Amino acid sequence: MKLCRCPVCHTSIHLDAMVNDEAARELLGILAPIDGATGRVLMNYIALFRPAKSDLSFSRALVLVNDTLALTTNRDWLRAALEETVNKLRAARVEGQHRQLTNHNYLKKVLESISQHSITPVAAPAANAKPSIEITSYGRPESLAETKAKFDAQMAKFKAKAKKTKATEQGGTNAE
Repeated sequence: MKLCRCPVCHTSIHLDAMVNDEAARELLGILAPIDGATGRVLMNYIALFRPAKSDLSFSRALVLVNDTLALTTNRDWLRAALEETVNKLRAARVEGQHRQLTNHNYLKKVLESISQHSITPVAAPAANAKPSIEITSYGRPESLAETKAKFDAQMAKFKAKAKKTKATEQGGTNAE
């Protein structure tokens, strides 16, 4: 079954041929559940391993994809590192520094720098800090009036509880 034409070489891409190839089938199985942005940049990265005068085999692409995805479980960091790597290496190729990738060392360095910049130290809460009120919502963004109404309702509950607790404490001291 003809799937489409390759935008680069204009040959027909046959889905049944891809599914009959074991490595291609596994590669499609890995790429299918990945979100579009990550999948696109992952394939752009894998293309950097393609030899200048030949095609990249499905079995080699499968190994590269598995190795790349094994670098981290954080897909946001991986996508950012892949984008940075692809952009920098493509820019180097445009400048005449044609370089075919042979390993993932450059990506590992970029990924490490992203993960180090993403981690920010969290200050410990003060020992005598009062509990805060957090209002969360899901779905559409709230308007300012809705947020204020929720805040006022939460504060009314808080004040009523504090007033009740204070009355209970005073009632207990008056009985003694």
